[in-house]
Amino acid sequence: MRIQTPRPLTRPEPMPVQAVGHAPQPADRIALGERRTDALAANMQRLRETARAARPAAPPSYAPPGRYLWDSWVLRDDSVTPPLYRLFHLDAPQTPDPEARHDQARVRQAVSTDLRTWTDVGEALGPGDKGRWDDQAIWTGNVYRAADGGYRFFYTGRNQRDGQLQRIGLAKSSDGVHFSRSEHALLEPDGRWYETTETSPVYKAWRDPTVVTDSATGEHVMLFTARTREGDSRYKGCIGAARASHLDGPYTATAPVLAPGRYAQMEVPQVIERNGKVYLFFSCWASDYAPAWAEATGGGQSGLHAWVGDSLTGPFSPVNGDGVVTRTDDNLYTVKLVDDPSRPGEYTALGWYVNDRPGEKALTLSPPIPVTWEGDRITLAPRDPAR
Repeated sequence: MRIQTPRPLTRPEPMPVQAVGHAPQPADRIALGERRTDALAANMQRLRETARAARPAAPPSYAPPGRYLWDSWVLRDDSVTPPLYRLFHLDAPQTPDPEARHDQARVRQAVSTDLRTWTDVGEALGPGDKGRWDDQAIWTGNVYRAADGGYRFFYTGRNQRDGQLQRIGLAKSSDGVHFSRSEHALLEPDGRWYETTETSPVYKAWRDPTVVTDSATGEHVMLFTARTREGDSRYKGCIGAARASHLDGPYTATAPVLAPGRYAQMEVPQVIERNGKVYLFFSCWASDYAPAWAEATGGGQSGLHAWVGDSLTGPFSPVNGDGVVTRTDDNLYTVKLVDDPSRPGEYTALGWYVNDRPGEKALTLSPPIPVTWEGDRITLAPRDPAR
């Protein structure tokens, strides 16, 4: 079957697979609705012109002033010409302790016409009202254009009562800027296949949703970061799955699509179908490697990883021999692949910088980096950090 994505920002989410992001990719688009109001069209045009006007002063990296930027995803919005790129990213105010950002996270939006110069649009979604299921922090997700012309934002939510527990929610918008959340969580942790409330040596995981469409069945498949119920207490990170007849749900959890038992966590999944194969991308830290896997691959790496199979249900094997696409020295995390506007059929990559280096400021977005994809070998173009 082919993978079809509801068209996320990074061409990762809803895509065709044998079904399919959290994560979303090539077959990841949902047809844009034919109908849209004159007001909506005018608003989109205004955003596009604002982004174009800002182009001359493109910085080496991007983050709103005084803010941290980390996980991000891109929606290419073809309802205007040229296309408008909508960047959604985790956002928090800068503080003396950058790690405090996780409990203060919300999602912010910026727009661009070239993936290089970004104009801040402001907050897209913040925590819910006190007492709601998502009143603590809003974490990583994906945004798509739906067949009705509206926008669907699948996101991760945490509240002030349940500690590390995460749930997946849905918010909707008619203009891609103002989102209204659903009353209840869309998908709760399911103990049939996954770790839920039990004590764990690793931070709980039920997050980073991405959605793709199974063109063979018409089902929508949500992929997300999770941990299996069974297995080594630490190294049971997996890419979980849930299915629905309609994009808006309801979704029913199923067995994970990839659970290699080699990583403690497999974050921010993305799915891309290319040349008849399905590629599952995810990020992890070097410390997430199981010792035996680290030894077998010459040492753990922090960055983007990928496994490839003939369908969304696998079996999968690591690309590049060791599954590594970007390495610790690349200084990038939660890298997403986006259609390259200057190379039709190819990809460019965006990620956030982990540490301060010459030309690279921690917790800001990198400029686009060309991706070289030859067979099952995937690499990013070399960069000069000093630029």
